Amino acid sequence: MLNIKMRSRYLLLLGRLVAPLVLILNAQNAMAIGEKQSFNQGWLFAKGENEGAESVRYADDKWRALDLPHDWAIEGPFDKKYSARNGGLPVFGTAWYRKKFTLPDTSTDKYVSVTFDGAMSNSKVYVNGHLVGERPFGYIAFSYDITPYLNQAGTANVIAVRLSPENYSARWYPGAGLYRNTWLEINDQVHVKKWGTFVNTPMVNKSQATVRLDTHLENSGSATGVSVVTEVKQADGKVVQTLERSFNLAQKSDLNFAAEFVIDSPILWDIDNPYRYDIVTSVIRAGQVVDVYHTPLGIRNIEFKADDGFWLNGRRVPIQGVCLHHDNGPLGAIANTRAIERKLQIMQQMGVNSVRTSHNPPSPELVELADKMGILLQVEAFDMWQLEKPSVVNGYHKDFDKWHEQDLRDMIKQNRNNPSVIMWSSGNEVHEQKEPEGWKLAKHLTDIMHDEDHTRLVTHGMSMYPEPTENGFGEQIDIAGFNYKAYLYDEIKQNHPNWIMLGTETSSVVSTRGVYHFPIEKYRKHPSKYVTSYDVITPLWAYVPDIEFDNLKKNPNVMGEYIWTGFDYLGEPTPYGGRDHGNAFYWNQDWPARSSSFGAVDLVGFKKDRFYLYQSQWTKKPMVHVLPIGTGQTK
Repeated sequence: MLNIKMRSRYLLLLGRLVAPLVLILNAQNAMAIGEKQSFNQGWLFAKGENEGAESVRYADDKWRALDLPHDWAIEGPFDKKYSARNGGLPVFGTAWYRKKFTLPDTSTDKYVSVTFDGAMSNSKVYVNGHLVGERPFGYIAFSYDITPYLNQAGTANVIAVRLSPENYSARWYPGAGLYRNTWLEINDQVHVKKWGTFVNTPMVNKSQATVRLDTHLENSGSATGVSVVTEVKQADGKVVQTLERSFNLAQKSDLNFAAEFVIDSPILWDIDNPYRYDIVTSVIRAGQVVDVYHTPLGIRNIEFKADDGFWLNGRRVPIQGVCLHHDNGPLGAIANTRAIERKLQIMQQMGVNSVRTSHNPPSPELVELADKMGILLQVEAFDMWQLEKPSVVNGYHKDFDKWHEQDLRDMIKQNRNNPSVIMWSSGNEVHEQKEPEGWKLAKHLTDIMHDEDHTRLVTHGMSMYPEPTENGFGEQIDIAGFNYKAYLYDEIKQNHPNWIMLGTETSSVVSTRGVYHFPIEKYRKHPSKYVTSYDVITPLWAYVPDIEFDNLKKNPNVMGEYIWTGFDYLGEPTPYGGRDHGNAFYWNQDWPARSSSFGAVDLVGFKKDRFYLYQSQWTKKPMVHVLPIGTGQTK
């Protein structure tokens, strides 16, 4: 019997020997009609410039073998030389990922694409030495047609990805690397385009629902005739509606068409019953099914009322929301499905029914989980437009002009079929909100979002009162979102009675779980570099939860709130680090403080005292939570 060390080496060697076979078999599995194949396994990784690493013949035998998703920054080291605002971790630099893969004979004359759910950041993707595409925004998914660059079936191919995230690119911990999932798809030349369907429900009531499905077909081959069969299936697989149509497609052409269905006695998607139908689109050519595409369908009715907040399926539902950053604490930025699910489960225990994806497009896993768990989503696009924010010299403003429209349209196409998504956000606290001409850019983005999705409203986290309420900026936003302005709700309503209003960011208390300072101090830095857990310490711009509770009660027109934040997150340590004398930022001055203290739950998922305060307000659960009172410090 091999000892542990010898067995590990043997398994590593065996893994290298059988890897090509495994990749071939995996590629064959991808040929199941309409299925996408995980492309996460069998990558090689190396940090550094590695000039020429896109070449097929590049020597990568000393590179590190790993599977995706992967965040190189969370591996550390934690070091003061890296900004504590980004978690004190190496979130910048250049690195490469390479992977060899072989496609089966059945891939000949097919359309082959690769999808990255997120790549942090400034990615460049090469196949067999050819640059396929590049994308600077690290939070957006993108898909490339790699068919023209592939070798013949049975011959090895090499895909290489260069990433070059920059320092000071975000106000929090962004992570680094191929931190979300990757996918390989092998489709017929005639297929439903990636993110090529849009389902909506123009009419919904308890007895009947009208469902409209827009479908985008893509033909990368010669002229042909096709039939398209669209079925609406219940969760148990029962078909409740079917429609068949035939088309003649020109060579290398696209076709868009719409289909409408009436569903009798629909089962509604709701926070208490997150029921989804499945729309199955089958493309048939020469008597063969050549593509099958699935679109989730959640039948629900959403309304936003200027005088009475948010309504779901005919009843008022107060938004009991949290802002969540994308990192998963010690796991870093990787899109780990179970970690995201656990985070959402803990939030639901607190009474949360909604999440704001602060301040960027979320992973597909979070959106899918929200669909299945009955959580309402505000999907946010950007933290910055054209104007730079302090200390974020390499932020999205550098790429905004060239990329904002494609990023925004792609974000909506990827998420608009998910019933959990109830609104879009064009951004958070952008500096354009205080500019006299800022309304023009706000209108431009709102128009793009309406063009891609006419069924949902657009909000924005406005913070610089009163400018955006006076200069026309707020008029370009469907839902006037306000950050930390609870005490102004009544005033804003009087001045703008027709505005639909929302607390897009509220409260913002800081605390350290299990640490109690007595007597209770004012907002200041404690010598221990912990923050008392009595939940009375707030940054200068914020306030304790009770103020929001009181003002929401007095202003039922405001649909609810998103507290800052549900979970602690890496980076932006507060109150340790931050602005000094109102000018510069000194995020390393209180090292080793390197993570936020805002969460109602700490970095690894343990509940702070504030969790129970919200649970007492947001649930009907009988509960009592006792805090210690005394002198000194308790851990």
